Amino acid sequence: MQRALKAAGCRISSQRKAIIDHLASSKSHPSARQIFQEVRNKHPDLSLATVYNTLGVLTRLGQIKVMQFDAEDNRYEPTMSPHINLICTSCGSIEDLRQSVAVRVENILEESGFTVLDSRLEYYGLCARCKSGDRWVSAKE
Repeated sequence: MQRALKAAGCRISSQRKAIIDHLASSKSHPSARQIFQEVRNKHPDLSLATVYNTLGVLTRLGQIKVMQFDAEDNRYEPTMSPHINLICTSCGSIEDLRQSVAVRVENILEESGFTVLDSRLEYYGLCARCKSGDRWVSAKE
């Protein structure tokens, strides 16, 4: 991500580096606000605008994906290789399932003439933590 920013002529401040490091080490598909809260612990001068600007540049450069939701904050996906997202409807956690996506993009173009620009495959349900806890009982009732 840092190389892509440098190649695009962007300055790599300590704040941007901390945002990138957080994204690279995160498996939780964080929102901008979550990144802000975490990174701000080490960089108290960090602004939410810096987080949004950095995420916007990384998205435009194809280094991360934006996962848009109607009722929630957008989440940011640092894993660019094809995979399945498992989204918990109770706690909102998102996990990656490293399995091949069922339909190959090349097949879509060959069969329909449709050019795929981006894709996202999601399964919704309950994560192991929620299923084993009290949330599962209340969700069933």
